Amino acid sequence: MNDKNIVQMPDGYLNKTPLFQFILLSCLFPLWGCAAALNDILITQFKSVFSLSNFASALVQSAFYSGYFLIAIPASLVIKKTSYKVAILIGLTLYIVGCTLFFPASHMATYTMFLAAIFAIAIGLSFLETAANTYSSMIGPKAYATLRLNISQTFYPIGAAAGILLGKYLVFSEGESLEKQMAGMNAEQVHNFKVLMLENTLEPYKYMIMVLVVVMVLFLLTRFPTCKVAQTASHKRPSALDTLRYLASNARFRRGIVAQFLYVGMQVAVWSFTIRLALELGDINERDASNLYGLQLRLLFYRQVYRQHSDDTL
Repeated sequence: MNDKNIVQMPDGYLNKTPLFQFILLSCLFPLWGCAAALNDILITQFKSVFSLSNFASALVQSAFYSGYFLIAIPASLVIKKTSYKVAILIGLTLYIVGCTLFFPASHMATYTMFLAAIFAIAIGLSFLETAANTYSSMIGPKAYATLRLNISQTFYPIGAAAGILLGKYLVFSEGESLEKQMAGMNAEQVHNFKVLMLENTLEPYKYMIMVLVVVMVLFLLTRFPTCKVAQTASHKRPSALDTLRYLASNARFRRGIVAQFLYVGMQVAVWSFTIRLALELGDINERDASNLYGLQLRLLFYRQVYRQHSDDTL
């Protein structure tokens, strides 16, 4: 940090918020919002291209959230052993790797390879979210920890909206829906059309790779505070197993897990099939159907802003 007036407290918080570092940290939140929104675009595209059932197309989300389920705790252990910045750089690297895997997946034209690429992205995002959410609350005075996190999370719908726009204009085609277009083609035309549609799925990830590289360079060049609790001879840090045991015995924590599970489950279930439902209910194409998804994200953004509108000081 360049500001010598910023001091880290014994509890890991800072006496004031380093503005540039906080803004850069908040810019990570749209990155996983964009990836999550593109998953819903891919569900619609893959269902038509690979002739999948609704259940099979939903494996996109299964692959995505499996990465979170498996890697969140290991990511926290990496943070404990190293730093928030290291975990963020690992996450950005894996995110880039996952985006890059879309290119061989498109060449191989297999659904399984696309799922592997999505899983790799999710591993990177697991590192990013685990680090960025906690770091955002820590990088400043303790009294404003919740406010900082709310401000950072306000950027999530912006990234999700960007993902929808990328999918709408780069993945989905103009004219009638994919299924209606393929209905009037012979077998060879259908095959060539599906190959073209798979190539379209690469376009958003090309731009995402460029953005991720820029963000990664900025993080490499920027000094960040550690924001970790100071260790003393009289204070022994609990092990990961001790922490898990304590959390498992906390009734509020258990109820919070159930609430979060239900919330995320319902959100993903609704958002994943919003476009598919619109296609079945109305005589519209994928681009028009994605507008309904965009409306949901705008409402989410307004809710996020309203939630912390009365707090305007870091």
